[in-house]
Amino acid sequence: MSFYRNILKQAWKITWRNKYLWWLGIFAALLGNGGVFEILFNNAGSNPGRALFPAWQGLASTDVFSFKTYANIGNLLKYDTLNMVMVLILALAALAALLFLVWLVIVSQAAIVNNSAALLNQKKSTLRDGWESGMLNFWPVFTLNILVKAAVYLMLFAISLPVIFIEGSLNANPFYILALIMAFPLAIIMSFITKYAIADAVINKSAVGQALKRGWRLFIANWLVSFEMAIILFFINILVGLAIILAILALAVPFLFLGLIFYYSFSAAGSWLVASLAFACFLFIVVSCGAALSVFQITSWTSLFLELDKKRGASKLVRMVNRLVKY
Repeated sequence: MSFYRNILKQAWKITWRNKYLWWLGIFAALLGNGGVFEILFNNAGSNPGRALFPAWQGLASTDVFSFKTYANIGNLLKYDTLNMVMVLILALAALAALLFLVWLVIVSQAAIVNNSAALLNQKKSTLRDGWESGMLNFWPVFTLNILVKAAVYLMLFAISLPVIFIEGSLNANPFYILALIMAFPLAIIMSFITKYAIADAVINKSAVGQALKRGWRLFIANWLVSFEMAIILFFINILVGLAIILAILALAVPFLFLGLIFYYSFSAAGSWLVASLAFACFLFIVVSCGAALSVFQITSWTSLFLELDKKRGASKLVRMVNRLVKY
């Protein structure tokens, strides 16, 4: 366990001592700590025919893409041009904001990888260094993130097709659940390869294809280490989530009493003031913990990549078996 303990200890020290990384972690956390697993969970529905891309199917069910909708837009352009132009401007502004947010998320992810690698190698790094590296490596990191999500969606599409065809004659739910269970290992493997590929692209300035090959080779040579690391981080995620819930519950009690005091002393306006303060405190806890956890996770995987790249990785399970064999 000392191998993982050292990695996690280094990751925690970097996370705690370099709080400027938390600003990047706020945006990097929007990628989701669950990664590709969130795609699988979000697409696991009771109706297999609607389980694939549920958000897209929900949007399509509103008839927003129907001929009638386009006809109404044409009429608005013809008879209410000013309002329609304003709506289009707002839509374009929202799209621009979304694209900027995506850019910010990817740059933040690459910046954390770059700065954590520098700090692990006993080099100084600043927010500006990370920002410049993030912008420089935007396209490789963006491409790798898109590729892994596209691969998972293609896999979901492949396993959903036969289930959809048999849905009319049989109960397709057991088949779909079985297919999802079979898809989990593949999704996990793709997640590992992508993490190593992103680290290689940022640290070693590798092209996307070369980074993917490097990620694949590292995973094949260290697949057990990768799974062990993922399990450890999974339980850390659970513990952090429980700690956040307990902290919010602990703070909720004094805020509740304070709100009642203000309500009976200064009317409803006082209680609303306390409620706003409580919400701000809860939001601060969730955002700061989420940002720190994101930095910690990315740093942990970056540290593991550096260790495996130097061929210093050793599975805990293999070491235990070797000790038993010696005895």
